Amino acid sequence: MTLKKRIKTLLLSLILLLAAGNLFAIEEYVSKVYKQIDVIFIEQADKELDKVLRQNVDDKYYYLMENYTKKKVRRLIIDNEYEFAMTAIYIIIDNNIDGDFEDEDAVDLYAAVAEAYEIQQQFEKEKQEKAIAEAAKKEAEKERLLAVVEKDYNVVTTAEGKTVYLSSKDERTEKYRWNLNFGMIDFGLVTAAGLDKPSMSEGIALDFTYEYSIPNSIAIGGDLFFDFKFMEFNSGPMEFNFEIAPKIAFKFAPKLFFRVGFSDLGVLKSKNSDGTQPKPEIAKIQNAFYGSVISPFVGIQLSNATFDKVGLNLDLNYLLGGLIAGDYQALSLKGGVSVPFAELERVKLVFNLGVRDTLLIKTKDGVENHASAILGFGVENVIR
Repeated sequence: MTLKKRIKTLLLSLILLLAAGNLFAIEEYVSKVYKQIDVIFIEQADKELDKVLRQNVDDKYYYLMENYTKKKVRRLIIDNEYEFAMTAIYIIIDNNIDGDFEDEDAVDLYAAVAEAYEIQQQFEKEKQEKAIAEAAKKEAEKERLLAVVEKDYNVVTTAEGKTVYLSSKDERTEKYRWNLNFGMIDFGLVTAAGLDKPSMSEGIALDFTYEYSIPNSIAIGGDLFFDFKFMEFNSGPMEFNFEIAPKIAFKFAPKLFFRVGFSDLGVLKSKNSDGTQPKPEIAKIQNAFYGSVISPFVGIQLSNATFDKVGLNLDLNYLLGGLIAGDYQALSLKGGVSVPFAELERVKLVFNLGVRDTLLIKTKDGVENHASAILGFGVENVIR
């Protein structure tokens, strides 16, 4: 290789080396600005972005810095971070104005971001309004449920001020109780002095109870009973029993009622259908009975004493009519159990088994006893 060619090769190498050095210098400088922009977008520091772009607005490589900034803005748009994206684009446009040229791409980008931002704001507003409406609806439902809970449960406030709800209650059923029973089988057995064998009969019965409780005070109510024995098995007289009794219980014993009522134990001594007297043997049976006992009474009652789900009722009454008539004394006793077998929302169905007994101690004729066994079904309200 000649000297001339060697010189040319050396000069060309120097030129390429200088060009490569300048290229690397440019890349290093721009990369430094890129890193500054990265940090600015992470921190969303708008003043720092404005400072960096203003410092380099006259640089011949400013367009690279601006393009990189737009790239970062587009990333913000993808991430729906419109506020800083609009701020960054505004800074780019402001720097372009200061630099005596207009970046139409930046202006269009700003308009697009502003429109997207407005749409997002409207969406957020509607979302917030919907959330407020849902919260108000939930709060109203909460208040409604709270009112129901406070009505249906006993409310207790602890020493720490917390509200505790204890034991379910139903105001509609806790304050009152009612029970209606129908005795489909009412079997009666009567013994009396002068009868060779007991008189047996069968009929139907109806029993109704209502009780109303005044909280922390008294309970008042009433009982109604009626039975009619119309099937006589050995020529004894037909009989019926009617009883009505208001009652009251006090706070110290809410299930123990004191009753004052009226009772009618009727014995129908009938003649033959043609008006004549019955045969002597039949008349003897019928005449052995005292007859109708119509009397006021006083008594006590154990009402609805529950054992598990079984209810127990006991009545003991003294008939005052004997004191007036002077020729007898009378007591009546009633007992019954009820076993529920089906429960609905407001009422339950029960199976009832009961006994009744009225004892007449006659001054002249000895003792007369009217006993009944009653089998039936009933319905009563549910007390929760």
